[in-house]
Amino acid sequence: MRKTKEKQRNITNQGKAVADIKETDDRKQADFIMLPTVDFCFKEMMHNKNVRKGIIAAILNVHPDEVEDTQLLPTILRKESEDDKYYRRIAFCDTQTGKEYSDMMEIHLLELPKLPPEQQSETDLIQWMRFLSGKNREDLKRMAEKNSNLQEAYNELDRLSADKKKRLEYEARQKAIRDKNILLKTGKNRGIEKGERIGFEKGTQATLEKLILSMLKEQLPLDKISSITGESLEAIQTLGKKYGFL
Repeated sequence: MRKTKEKQRNITNQGKAVADIKETDDRKQADFIMLPTVDFCFKEMMHNKNVRKGIIAAILNVHPDEVEDTQLLPTILRKESEDDKYYRRIAFCDTQTGKEYSDMMEIHLLELPKLPPEQQSETDLIQWMRFLSGKNREDLKRMAEKNSNLQEAYNELDRLSADKKKRLEYEARQKAIRDKNILLKTGKNRGIEKGERIGFEKGTQATLEKLILSMLKEQLPLDKISSITGESLEAIQTLGKKYGFL
């Protein structure tokens, strides 16, 4: 009889443990939100024209209604500069006189790690930069309460985070960036020489191929896989055919 009671107690405890784990997992799922600092997330957010207008208006210091139209173009980001300026505007100018030629073509650089400490009264641009620097749902939600444009961006993040396919792409991109950084850091720490560099490249390629195959298995579009991994469509098709996914 005692053994039966002990067995029932063990089963009950195991059931409670499983329930606790499930509750924790459910809570993590509910709290999940994509972070704008991941390039995939930021690009997806910018597909919302109202979000684009809001951030551009903040950069130009005008009302969003004054922004007539916006278009998305391919982007390549350079490394951070070494000074402490978190925002800079680049425009065409006469190299001899220094006079600005036109404001019809400008480049605006926002360096989030260089933001100053938070203050009581801040410009729309700094508010946007703080929002883009958010590390969790609570931070993003708190900052979204500051104005309607940030609220629109938060709602877009919420929508993207609830989309299972978008989340898969987001997490795949996160993993690709994380793996690349780890491999590069490991390689630098070892002081790679010619023979080691070959092994490093092979390891990087193997990781990349595993990532591509996992996305092919989930039937993601080829152009999306190419955008996330940086591999050509031809290389992805060749790999997919080799392993029977295409």
